[in-house]
Order: sequence, then C-alpha cells, then structure tokens
Amino acid sequence: MKIGIIGLGYWGKILLRNLRELGYTDIVVCEQIDIDWSQIGQKYRLIKDYKKMNCDTVFVVVPAKRHYNICRHLLSSGVNVFCEKPLDIDISKCKELYKIARKNNSKLFVDWLFTYNPAVNKIKTLIGNWGYPKNIITNRLNFGPARDDVNARWDLASHDVSIACHLLEKEPTNVSWIDFKRDNSSKQEDSSVGILKFPETTVQINASWAYGMKNRMCIFEFDHGFLYWDDTTSTLLYGSDILEVENESPLHRSIKTFLNDFDEGSQYEQEELTMMIANILQEV
Repeated sequence: MKIGIIGLGYWGKILLRNLRELGYTDIVVCEQIDIDWSQIGQKYRLIKDYKKMNCDTVFVVVPAKRHYNICRHLLSSGVNVFCEKPLDIDISKCKELYKIARKNNSKLFVDWLFTYNPAVNKIKTLIGNWGYPKNIITNRLNFGPARDDVNARWDLASHDVSIACHLLEKEPTNVSWIDFKRDNSSKQEDSSVGILKFPETTVQINASWAYGMKNRMCIFEFDHGFLYWDDTTSTLLYGSDILEVENESPLHRSIKTFLNDFDEGSQYEQEELTMMIANILQEV
C-alpha cells in the first residue's frame, strides 16, 4: 500500500510518526515548502503538487479551507482519503464529497479522533449500563496553536460535539453558541461556549486556544454520582475510584480503522456523524 500525506505541519508530523510506528514506510509527502528532514527523523519522497501523487491512500492534513478542493480531486480519482476535521464548514460541500466518494468507490474518512479514544468508549459503555447523564461539562482550553482558517468552535469545540453525538447517539433538540476573542489580535474567534440540549442530557462546552493553560477536565453528572475524565492524564474517576481504561493510542486506533476496517457500512455511519456535527456547529 502506497500512502501519501498532504501537509506536514504540526499534526501532519504527528500522523507521519504514528504511521511509522504502525509499520508503514512507503510514504510520499506533499508539502509546498521545503522540509527540514532532521526534525522528522527519516527522509521520504517529497513532491509539491498533490495532483501528481500516485498513491492508493492519502492523508489530508492541511488547513480546513483547502480540504474541499484536495479531497474532491483525490476522491474523483478513486483514492481513499483520510481527512482531518472539519471536512468543510460548508455542509453542501461535505455532502458533495461523500457523493463523489460513493460514485468512485472511494473511502472518505473524517478523523473524529475522540470517537476512537478508549476513555470515551469506556464512558459509552457506562452510559449503556447507568443510563444517560443529566449534564456533561467539557473544557478544552489550550494555549495555542492559533488558527486563521477556522474559529475555536470548528477547531476545538467540534471535538466535544463529536464526543456528545458519539455518546448520546442522537441529535440535540436545541443548540446555542457564543464565539468571541480573548486575544484581540486573533484572526479568528479564539474562544467558544456552546450549550447543546439533548432529550435527556445538557452538554456545556467551553473551548479556547487563548486560555494560557491546558485544561481538559470533563464532568459527567449521573443520578448516582459524578464521573470525571481528565484527557491530559487519561484518568477516569468515579468518585474516588480510578476506572480501568485500555492503554491504546486513539490515533493508532483511528488510523488502523481507516486502513483495515472501514467498509461501506462504516462510511455511511460516519457520514451521518459528520453531517450531524456540521449541522450543530452551524447553529447560531
């Protein structure tokens, strides 16, 4: 299998390292600027025009505003595509890309990474046993990296929307968002607060890349107690009890699912999830 990566910025380097850890070495890198290979640890074949890539499978890791044109070209050529989220902030373009994928028997995989997180899926099992929580409070507060292509709602809060939809398996009945700048020099709104009301659960989302610290504590309020998840330490607490969570990289699991286990049914399910998330994020 010949694999391509388009974009070798912050997350592209992480994806490349994880592919290497999983044993994939026949990789072509597409990047428009020269690369300092000493920072990568290994030299790969470099091209600067993605339209000249000759790969069966391509990972698209570029700013969101470039996703549509690149994915449309690859999918139309029968290439399987792993695209970083969001697929696009225009729902009509998302629908078109899935249509092109189906027409050309191509895989289109959007990396909703937290749906492959062992702690999130442990929580999903607990919800199956305990029932829906009354409230979910998520904090995704960072100090950078700043974005100029999408705001904090589409960049950071989208993760928590994906978690909520994955756990609750239904659409919210009401959605409200407030987007604002903590840093006036930010090119996009660097902070976002969202309230998602599901039939049994209210989800409160706090997201910012201009917070000056990293806080990833999420709280799940059940009738019989509180469940705490700290994503920075992969710790899952119920009261004072530490719950066991599988020790597997979510990104490894995501990549392996795309390359080995992503069939037509899986793509249809993920398409529904992607469209649900996009609809929620577009609410005002």
